[in-house]
Amino acid sequence: MTVRDMTLVALFAALTAVCAQVSLTLPFVTSVPFTLQVFAVLAAGAILGARRAFLSQVVYILLGGAGLPVFARLHGGTAVLMGPTGGYLWAYPLAALVVGGAADIAAQGRERKSFLTYVYPAMGAGILVIYGLGAVGLILAGVVHTLPRAVQVGVLPFFWFDLLKAYLAGVVAVRVRSAILPAGREAAGQSLGHTHP
Repeated sequence: MTVRDMTLVALFAALTAVCAQVSLTLPFVTSVPFTLQVFAVLAAGAILGARRAFLSQVVYILLGGAGLPVFARLHGGTAVLMGPTGGYLWAYPLAALVVGGAADIAAQGRERKSFLTYVYPAMGAGILVIYGLGAVGLILAGVVHTLPRAVQVGVLPFFWFDLLKAYLAGVVAVRVRSAILPAGREAAGQSLGHTHP
């Protein structure tokens, strides 16, 4: 891995930490806080590709697990990873990997299809991964005791908000990807649906 790769991994780990601090809890709706972390995870996948996006979220989890206050509300430590929201956090590397894999395929593809034609469905799959592990985490932590209740508390309140985050992550990725990946500018241009004169 090059210095540039490590810098990008660190940058998106930091972005996830910053987005985690945009936190809001609606106590009469769900005990799980609303944050912008999912935006950071999806954007990491779409911009960095599978390997670097996966590593950025692994670094984020390791920093938080080591006690640094990078999780929501400036929390850190293994207790958070084993707590009610731990399932969501553990899902981030896998979700970033799924989205990043689609971004890599789009960048390497020879068909002049839109970049987002590949990436948006993968973002939907990534969100489902986050929801699935998040719901399991709620059950294991004893917050809820059944899967339907876990879906009610940990999935449904976030659905439309997360779709908006996915849309914004795609828009940002289209604008940023070629700027930070100059070596693949021509391939990225084709995958973004642009043609060259």
